[in-house]
Amino acid sequence: MADLKGKVALVTGGARGLGQASAVELAKCGARVAVADRKAEAAQETARMCSEHTPGAQSFVYNQAEAASVGQCVEEVVKAMGGIDLLFANAGTGAFAPIVDMKKADFDFLMQVNLNGTFYICQDVAQQMIKQGRGGKIVLTASSGATVMCDQLGAYCASKAGVLMLMKHMASELGNYRINVNAIQPGVVQTGMTGPMLSEESLKRMLIRQTPAGRWGKPEEIAKLVAFLLSDDAAYINGEGIMIDGGSTLHGYPRWYSLDYTKDQQCDWKQLFDEYPYKP
Repeated sequence: MADLKGKVALVTGGARGLGQASAVELAKCGARVAVADRKAEAAQETARMCSEHTPGAQSFVYNQAEAASVGQCVEEVVKAMGGIDLLFANAGTGAFAPIVDMKKADFDFLMQVNLNGTFYICQDVAQQMIKQGRGGKIVLTASSGATVMCDQLGAYCASKAGVLMLMKHMASELGNYRINVNAIQPGVVQTGMTGPMLSEESLKRMLIRQTPAGRWGKPEEIAKLVAFLLSDDAAYINGEGIMIDGGSTLHGYPRWYSLDYTKDQQCDWKQLFDEYPYKP
């Protein structure tokens, strides 16, 4: 287990899913955790869970889509907890929609939260780490979809590809300040975001059959990787996007939706999938 005793860790999107699991794991490793999320009660619950392992966890409410809100959140964390040593920039959102059908406002919002918002929190925390003068570690949540495309997730994949490149630039430019920056690239993990998708039996069977591990991921498994990357054990890992997907992208991305490209001027996303042997 990583040793994070004496560290203050800020986790965004910490109210549920990967964020909550990672916040609790960091607390198990000895970090005092600041849980930031737009959902106040859920963030408070995560902070309570963290304090069961390392006392002093606190929750903070913010809106990642607004730069001013992000800046205020960082200021509040520093004031309440004395600084920030570790950041897990995890907050994000997703939506299925073909590129030609997606509403421009939905595309803008997804980019604002996933890419712009991630930049906001990383920049503000990096500035704080530089001011502290003792280095730090940052982990961003990208996605397996940052490097492998998936139909109907074009906006999400584009935003996460941006997150991955943002991470690389930060790793390079923050090196002199001894701030390590890496990203995780999860495949399909059972969380609140993916729950509705995995509730469909045919999609669930397709995923299991196309993943060499024979199952989808668990938030706790992602959390252990996050804790490792934020620890001194990973001090010489820098600028890397680490895939953690059970091997699901070895043959490309699982084809949640598929097109029959012999059908001129037609985009039936269901017909070809129904022909696959994924039904119960």
